[in-house]
Amino acid sequence: MRAVAIDFETANEQRASACSIGLAWIEDGRVTDRETHLIRPPEMRFAPVNIRIHGITPDMVEDAPEFPDVLASLRERIDGCDMVLAHNAGFDMSVVRASCDAYTLSYPEFDYLCTVKVAQKVWRDLGTARLNALGDHLGIAFKHHDAGEDAFVCAQIALEAMRLSQVATLHDLAKATQVGVGRMNATGYAACSAPRVSRTTSSRPSVFSDAYRPVPGMPLSMNGKRVVFSGQLTRFSRSEAQEIAGRFGARVMASVTAKTDWVVVGNGAGSKLDRARHLGLNLLSEADFLDLITVKS
Repeated sequence: MRAVAIDFETANEQRASACSIGLAWIEDGRVTDRETHLIRPPEMRFAPVNIRIHGITPDMVEDAPEFPDVLASLRERIDGCDMVLAHNAGFDMSVVRASCDAYTLSYPEFDYLCTVKVAQKVWRDLGTARLNALGDHLGIAFKHHDAGEDAFVCAQIALEAMRLSQVATLHDLAKATQVGVGRMNATGYAACSAPRVSRTTSSRPSVFSDAYRPVPGMPLSMNGKRVVFSGQLTRFSRSEAQEIAGRFGARVMASVTAKTDWVVVGNGAGSKLDRARHLGLNLLSEADFLDLITVKS
């Protein structure tokens, strides 16, 4: 199986303003190469908000090749891939189409798969399919909005989803997750699609969570504590652990700040753990968390 994960950064709100592309090449179930290319957009207009996001400025791309040259240098290798991956593929594919239109180029031909849609099926309990949240969940430290690093995380998401789904190819992953493979060709494109995922219901019944409830009238063991979960717990899904913590009075937070009281650390904890250590916050193991939510007789 050969595939490539891609990610674009743009200079402004126009899709035809690509200023960087990152690629992570996959072969035989692993990432074998990573690369990033700066691109000179046809209109050298960089919006301040875009610069704040990715850090690319006009002077950095002044002498960079334009989109047609970059596409030409990559096209043969992309043609040899079974699948192109992108996280929020609707955006990246619109950059390809708009850039080809701007230069009157024919569209490249490939099948593509959106790892946002795949992640929404594979990690329903996580409650989000944002790239940084998935990277943290998988224990990948990376610089978000660096096109090359984002492409690498996109590739790793797909590979881990394949492992968890017990499939051998990305087309099989699409079938297993009921995500329709997108298609781009010289005459147009078909979007990658998937049935809407409900965030209000879990993909599996809770085995343990109903057993952990506070005794009425007793003090709550986590009352008022700002709590963040990082990594994967063995006894609970992320959403179950968050729900239980809330029962015991915790204020469950999505990100680590200086005001965070406790960070519950599971397997594969990533950037949240690094930040917690940097801030000198209190770290709890799964056993510590379990002790807090176990009613003592």
